[in-house]
Amino acid sequence: MQSAHTLSPSPDRLEQLAAWWVTPDAVALWRREGAAVEEWLSRCFGYHAALLGLQPALLGEVRGLRIPHHFTLGPRAGDVKGLFEALPLAAESVDLLLLHHVLEYALNPHQVLREADRVLLPEGHLLLMNFNPFSFWGVRRLIHGGRRVPWCGHRLGRKRLHDWLGLLGYDVQAEAWVGHGCLRDFNRDGGGWIEQWGVRFLPRLGMSHLLLARKRVSMPAPIRHRWSLIPALGIKERQVQARHTMGRQA
Repeated sequence: MQSAHTLSPSPDRLEQLAAWWVTPDAVALWRREGAAVEEWLSRCFGYHAALLGLQPALLGEVRGLRIPHHFTLGPRAGDVKGLFEALPLAAESVDLLLLHHVLEYALNPHQVLREADRVLLPEGHLLLMNFNPFSFWGVRRLIHGGRRVPWCGHRLGRKRLHDWLGLLGYDVQAEAWVGHGCLRDFNRDGGGWIEQWGVRFLPRLGMSHLLLARKRVSMPAPIRHRWSLIPALGIKERQVQARHTMGRQA
């Protein structure tokens, strides 16, 4: 059920959110998020990765990603433009999906997850980055009534995300929380004493909740499925046929 202050997919609100993500505070938060998931990304392998977010320019700087072909996707800008609720990608066509604060602002976050599941290959990875409603900043959101950017989206707690992913057939592999200090402390060396104290004693109260999940394999999938879907991402058909022929000869 949507709350009274759930974000509608209006161009004005999307513009406000995209503008917030280029502020110094937001960029500093992204750096903390990126540093926390760098080791996770280094363990994700495959051919194609899609990076979804309202500010694709940030995602182009993601570190640790070893997947050779990766692209950004968003409703306003990016290598590919499209709605998160109806991704313009073929079924089972990507090995990794990164959702950078997408679910909070979707009109139907569960539909976004279903779309992510549709385009993700079996054994592929889903990386979610969301604001933590039980953080210090989540409490501040309640004080302001959830109207101000960026505290104007859904309150998606850890249990709800685990339940949704379990129903879709995903295993959670890693979790982390970052951003325990005040935003004004993010730009200081070391993040301020609040950040250091929070990381040590109250790790789950961080501003951002990061979660890595892997899609289960329900049944063996022939290798030809992977190759037949790759042309949707820009590889010529004759290249696909040649690789497929070599695979059968081997």
